[in-house]
Amino acid sequence: MTCWARLGAVLVAMLAMMVLTALPAQAEPVGRIVEISSSPDSLRVLFVGNDLPPAAVIDLASVTVTLDGVDLPATARRITTQERPVRRTAMVLLDNSGSMTPTKLAAAKGAANAFLAALPDGVAVGLVTFSTQARLAVAPTTDLARVRSAVDAVRAGGDTALYDAVVLAVRALPADGVRNMVLLSDGQDDGSRTTLSKAAASVRGSKANLTAISIGTARTQVAGLRTLADAGAGALVATDRVDELAAAFRQAANDIDQQLVVDVPVPPGVSSSSGNLTVTATAGTADLSSTAFVSLAAPPTATAAPSQQSLPVVPQRAALNDGILFVALGAFFLALAVVLAFALGAATRSARPQEQMRRRLEIYTLSSQRPQATSTATKTLRGADAVARSALGLANRVVARQGFEAALRRKLEAAAIPLKSSEWVLIQVAVAIGMALAMFALSGGTVLAALFGMAVGAAAPQAYLTVRKSRRERAFLGALPDTLQLLAGSLQAGYSLPQALSAVAREGQEPVITEFNRALVEARLGVPLDDALEAIATRLESKDFLWVVIAVRIQREVGGNLAEVLTTVAATLRERERLRRQVQTLSAEGRLSAWILGSLPPLFTIYLIFVRPEYLRVLYTDPAGIVFILAGVLLLAAGAFWMSKVVKVEV
Repeated sequence: MTCWARLGAVLVAMLAMMVLTALPAQAEPVGRIVEISSSPDSLRVLFVGNDLPPAAVIDLASVTVTLDGVDLPATARRITTQERPVRRTAMVLLDNSGSMTPTKLAAAKGAANAFLAALPDGVAVGLVTFSTQARLAVAPTTDLARVRSAVDAVRAGGDTALYDAVVLAVRALPADGVRNMVLLSDGQDDGSRTTLSKAAASVRGSKANLTAISIGTARTQVAGLRTLADAGAGALVATDRVDELAAAFRQAANDIDQQLVVDVPVPPGVSSSSGNLTVTATAGTADLSSTAFVSLAAPPTATAAPSQQSLPVVPQRAALNDGILFVALGAFFLALAVVLAFALGAATRSARPQEQMRRRLEIYTLSSQRPQATSTATKTLRGADAVARSALGLANRVVARQGFEAALRRKLEAAAIPLKSSEWVLIQVAVAIGMALAMFALSGGTVLAALFGMAVGAAAPQAYLTVRKSRRERAFLGALPDTLQLLAGSLQAGYSLPQALSAVAREGQEPVITEFNRALVEARLGVPLDDALEAIATRLESKDFLWVVIAVRIQREVGGNLAEVLTTVAATLRERERLRRQVQTLSAEGRLSAWILGSLPPLFTIYLIFVRPEYLRVLYTDPAGIVFILAGVLLLAAGAFWMSKVVKVEV
């Protein structure tokens, strides 16, 4: 074989591959659940079969229904044999743009008339034509002669407003019953104001079955029609032969005829529940199946009056047992009483002279811990209540055993909260229990709400502590330049460093007054002054004030003009504060976005817990739902961490 022969063979193979790729795959027979009507003791399911083989019909005896794998009794009937037939509507969308040649248009009209002739009785038909503009030629009607007259009157000309026609046809469909759409076009959209995504979303939202027929098989021509057919769970038929249009339309009419009503009596054992409802059937050699999520209504009470009107069914929540309600409320008020007891106890203890003296001396010790008291003092400080003493003792052992007592104590000191670590932990536990019980009672006994409330209650005190600590640190940092300027002025006036610090403590502002007073008292008790000042920087985590401490230590070791150094440091800190505020202003939008995006999932979860808890049930009852929850939490945490790093600028 010569090189030219090999090249020709390769070109022929590539051309064949391109042609086969351009042609759409033959649609497989599928089943589809169109609508589910629920009542306390039964279900009514509309089931349709699409793209069935020619002359194939659904075998009524083969229809089976399962709910989460449990077989349910079912009776299938044709829609036309119902005492109250289900409304069926079909919208025909015809392309009458300028690209429709007389031959194409005549074949399209003949195919539409063949569709009307093959339809079963009782189907309402509407007609939408589209060229430069989409037009509703005939609203859905059972007068098929009127529709035929409108089809025969169609003339070609203009552009192709395909997507506008789809949206118009969806709007013309009724709100209930079985809805079908048959779309024929010979080209891609070139005149619509509606996008393909919006047209597909409109079809998907209407739950209408859409069959798309293309005169032409080019990939660019059928791409939009394939998207619309997928949105309508229908088939795409593409052909270059106009004489095949009538067969495609008759197949669409046959699909409309293969529509069933399946009556499912609900056994008492599965009432008031929800799950995945699966309907299976056979049509000739084709197996059809479709699954949809359904919520079953609870049985009516004995006093409920029968209603003749069909109303939407909303699943009822499980009633909260009276005993559980009393226990929950009792535990809630117990937790509330614990919090109030600590608040009142702190207020009464602070009024006692010995308590005031002990607390004032406690913060000036090197470890900032209370001295060990005798049993009499312990009884006086903790009260005579044995329950309170036991709770405090347990909390004290827990924080000491876990090793975070020192870190929690430093946070409490930085936030200026006069509580022990054990007292704070006990309050945090009480708030968590109270929030869990409150959410449990308000949600009607939902365990998920209780767990969510416990998580919120455990995190809320820590969030409050962190916010108060950061606010106090920012207040100290904001007042630091003026404080250093005042300190430098006092040194220039002839004051010693302790005298200058005392003057600042008298004339400054909070929290500078409290921190400097503490440093002065520690210095009077024997702590070196630079160590006492360094403790302020450590307690408030202030790198800026650490510079001041370094300047004081250098001045004490090698000498120099401390007032001039402090003036220079004050000017530097003032510029840093100005730059920090500018950065805060510029990053405000990003920080607000981070807060909104981070708070939307938990807030919407709280809303669903109270309004639609059944929507969340699958997330913690199904293994896949648990995996999704874990993945969502991890992704949310990663996104929050990433956004916090993006909007945080070190100055």
